[in-house]
Amino acid sequence: MDGATTLVIVGANPTVARAAAALPVELVHVQLPGAPALDPGSRVLTADFLDLPAFLAFTDEVLRPLAPTAVVSLTELGLEPAALAARRLGVAGVDPAVVRATRDKLAMRRILEREAPHLNPAFAAGDDPEAVARLFAAYGRAVAKPVDGVGSTSIALVEGIDDLPADRRTAATLLEQFAEGREFSVEALSAGGRHTVLGIAEKGTTDGFIEVSHMMPPPSLDPRRQELVARAVGELLDAIGITDGPSHTEVMVDGDKVVVIETHTRLGGDGIADLVRLTTGVEWRCAALGWAVGATVGRGPATAAAAATVFLTAAPGRVTAVAPPPTLAHGRIHAWDLSVHPGDRVPPLRSSSDRLGMAVLTAADTHTCVAAVEELIGHPVVITVPDPTL
Repeated sequence: MDGATTLVIVGANPTVARAAAALPVELVHVQLPGAPALDPGSRVLTADFLDLPAFLAFTDEVLRPLAPTAVVSLTELGLEPAALAARRLGVAGVDPAVVRATRDKLAMRRILEREAPHLNPAFAAGDDPEAVARLFAAYGRAVAKPVDGVGSTSIALVEGIDDLPADRRTAATLLEQFAEGREFSVEALSAGGRHTVLGIAEKGTTDGFIEVSHMMPPPSLDPRRQELVARAVGELLDAIGITDGPSHTEVMVDGDKVVVIETHTRLGGDGIADLVRLTTGVEWRCAALGWAVGATVGRGPATAAAAATVFLTAAPGRVTAVAPPPTLAHGRIHAWDLSVHPGDRVPPLRSSSDRLGMAVLTAADTHTCVAAVEELIGHPVVITVPDPTL
């Protein structure tokens, strides 16, 4: 690989690996033992990048001789290992301190408290009883979430301090003022400290904060409020210190007030990259990897005025039937992926991993897209009967 531009990608799934193959560089994938196989022809090295000391030794012994140009990751658990490897090798990558600040929700809150307090809700560390008491006294209820959580896991709305269990009164929990409004996610690409918003998606969530749909463009945001959101995200990224690379930021918007929920140094999951591609023509996965090797952002024609991902769910129980993709009166189904079959058990919907599948919809406009999402969510795809063993 002498003289070649070499990009090391940590923890790519098959979809990301296929997108990376379009980049005009030599690719080296680093995968966990037992990870899903990538396309034949991919150069794959195996290492436990979750064991940071062992991975840094691997970086010195195996990656350094390859003389890579950059080390990046788009998977949550690969972000810090990739950043540390890039820093160790002295090549392009995300600053490890920035990655840690985005993965530690309490650290992010404290940075915003100093740099951009208007983007923060009120908050308290779970192991600070006086701050917790003040939070509940002021707002009556709060959202409890793991400091390092992902995938909407273990997030709960606590209606009063007496309802806060002992295991949430620890340093592992962050408590936040419940933010009113509608929730949106923002995909941005930064270069030299300049931030470009590539897409804003409107979220649909359950009462338990599980995401069940994303729509792009966002039906509830007019152009003026989209600009307010873009400006707030730029302030956030500046405060955290994100100067280069992709970001995925979640915000609540209530009138003209924008509150940051969290941010990540990667693109969004849940098929959001497909929504960006369909509605803008930008190959978001390629752009989110290629920035580190100076690749230009490819943009083809947009193929849909509006698009959405919808997550399929069902009542807990045992699956008795699975319907085929329906023909919708509004919009059309662009992609369909269902992971359950008759006889499978469906657990209660407690996190994103409990969802049963995903559909990608396209529509002629945002109004039709909203109708298509509602239509599919109301369509019985997975039929279950109660299972007393659940």
